[in-house]
Amino acid sequence: MKVLAGDIGGTKTLLAVVEISEGGDQRVSVLHRSRYESQKHSSLDSICRAFAGELGAPLPRAAGFGVAGPVVDGRCKATNLPWVIDAAELAAALKFDSVGLVNDFHALTLGIAALRPDQLAPLNRAWRDPKGPIAVIGAGTGLGEAIAIPMPGGRWHVLPTEGGHTDYAPRDELEIELLRFLQTRYQRVSWERVLSGEGLASLCECLAGLTALAPPAAVAEALRSDRGSAPALITAAALEGQDPLCSQAVERFCGLYGSEAGNLALKTLATGGIYLGGGIAPKIRGALESGAFRAAFLDKGRMRPLLERMPVDIVLTDDTGLFGAAMLAVP
Repeated sequence: MKVLAGDIGGTKTLLAVVEISEGGDQRVSVLHRSRYESQKHSSLDSICRAFAGELGAPLPRAAGFGVAGPVVDGRCKATNLPWVIDAAELAAALKFDSVGLVNDFHALTLGIAALRPDQLAPLNRAWRDPKGPIAVIGAGTGLGEAIAIPMPGGRWHVLPTEGGHTDYAPRDELEIELLRFLQTRYQRVSWERVLSGEGLASLCECLAGLTALAPPAAVAEALRSDRGSAPALITAAALEGQDPLCSQAVERFCGLYGSEAGNLALKTLATGGIYLGGGIAPKIRGALESGAFRAAFLDKGRMRPLLERMPVDIVLTDDTGLFGAAMLAVP
């Protein structure tokens, strides 16, 4: 059957017509997909209508969406968008027979099962317990976290969370200074303030003050006038080895990512695996693989041997959330 699948984030919205094969394996194929800048549209309804115009055909009658924000009773106030999405209202407006609406990391977690081995990059190689829970963490515009528990019949019971909004915990003097720096800006500092695009920009600013290193001119200008473009510029300068400040910022970011991934792994005992989703991880794959992430992930004292036995992988494809959203549309 063909369904409409959507992955809605604070930066981008992906829509796709997806075909799900009949039978137990429910293989997923993306037939047509488009990317939209979320902030340039007034609602999900308007993006769906634009997508229908591109297709030149009616939208499928069943739809599933993953949205960056908490979903309660089929309704969501998006965390980083001025949108309220209501599944029933969307179905009525666009004449869908059914609409599934969940948190974006709920959808992402459902989509993990559809990934091929070449769509994953290992950060900690270990045996994957098929009966063990999995945990998903992903930095992007914000920070998402979710848990899934295996159920009979090969299905997963997903527990969406708002774990990205828990309190940030520094590990050393530099990260204590980062906490102080962010407290002057936000008062309360969550992990999302650190592990996100804006968090990387803030980390670069903080390190500049502590080290007296000046950022490259393009980065400095972006931090002043276009903060949304700063993370990509910082990442590019670091990965190309062009700037010591940006290199330090990305390396520390990877360590912080590993630290919180380890926290999530311990809280969930994710022997089925920990997956790094979100938009940032694939872009800094080389930095994540260089060692800072894994060192911080394992640095949990007496719990190190336990974490060494948990596999960790980067999710390399943008389509994972779409795969999971498509599953929501299946009756």
